Amino acid sequence: MSGPIQSGFWRRTYARVVFLPTLWWNMLLGRWLKVRNWFDWIDPLVIVGARPFARDVAKMAELNVGGVVNTCEEYCGPVEQYAKHDIEQLHLPITDFTHPSLQDVITGVDFIQRITQSGKAVYIHCKAGRARSATIAICWLIAHRDMSPAEAQAWLLEKRPHINPRLTTRPVVQEFVQHLAEQQPAEAR
Repeated sequence: MSGPIQSGFWRRTYARVVFLPTLWWNMLLGRWLKVRNWFDWIDPLVIVGARPFARDVAKMAELNVGGVVNTCEEYCGPVEQYAKHDIEQLHLPITDFTHPSLQDVITGVDFIQRITQSGKAVYIHCKAGRARSATIAICWLIAHRDMSPAEAQAWLLEKRPHINPRLTTRPVVQEFVQHLAEQQPAEAR
């Protein structure tokens, strides 16, 4: 479908309209009924999860979180709490129900790698921890855990079963894989 419905304005408007109902749904499933985890470790230093609230930040600090990748356009994060606990946030404002750009993915993957190399954990989130955040996470697994896209998708589904099961079909994931291939020295290709 093309035209005005596909414009950024309408996507952002739709995302704003459904924000509270979908946040409440996520809270019902993850916080109250506990049928899904609010967050899951996908690596010893990487977590994919739903949006953290201010009350969650002390626990994040206890878990050795030193960085947060916030992919929510609709939520700036508990910035004051992060500052109190010396947690660095990378805010990539991506509209809900859309894919990150290639530049957002590259920036997010580089941030995750920088923080994890310092021995700190990274919490990657969107509203539910299913799509925007999982897109960044799958690309990090491909780039830094030497996984194929299919292996990374299977790994994420094993660790966080309710993520989007079709991340590898997202054009940005395919673009990222191509970007990685172009970054390799000619003799390694």
